Amino acid sequence: MINIQESKLGLQDYFYIGYLYLIILGIVSDAIFYGIFGVSYLNYTTILDALISPVSLLINNWKISLFLLLMFWLMYLYFTKWMFLFYKKLRTKKWYAKVYNIEKWDKRYEELEKKKNIIPGMMFVFFLLFVSMRTGMGIGMKYKYTNKEIVPDHTLIFKDNSKLDIRKIGQNSAYFFYFIPGEKVLTATPIADNLKQIKRLPK
Repeated sequence: MINIQESKLGLQDYFYIGYLYLIILGIVSDAIFYGIFGVSYLNYTTILDALISPVSLLINNWKISLFLLLMFWLMYLYFTKWMFLFYKKLRTKKWYAKVYNIEKWDKRYEELEKKKNIIPGMMFVFFLLFVSMRTGMGIGMKYKYTNKEIVPDHTLIFKDNSKLDIRKIGQNSAYFFYFIPGEKVLTATPIADNLKQIKRLPK
């Protein structure tokens, strides 16, 4: 198991770890999200897209950001305080003592309380929360768009001036992902080579 000693990390090390963390988070979450629609997203993305993707999603969706922050805060409180309080209350119960080895768990919780390096653990928790959220979004969208009528929310104007009303699913620096009303397959169109304008339709 990798043990990150915070006292030995410099500012450059934190930037490097954060950079890798965002890239991995973006690649995994987007690969799962678009994979639900049958799209191999790794064929359409770049390192920069993966780096920006989580940040862009959180900035553009305040409800999602608020939900993640709330869940993250609750998880932080649980792992730093509530978990130990719950155990101290449960360990006095007779039924709990019959199920678990109290002496063994006393030592484990004592060791956990002494550990101050919680940052890697919370990064892992946020990773799970974010990926779970993106998975849920993908499953929900797929169910909605394969079982209900697709209502266009954008108009694509191509370089030959042809127009197409579509339902946007997402985009990165190179591709625009969308559903065409009446079709059940997600379409990916290169932005630079094909699109002249992208217009948002009024609700």
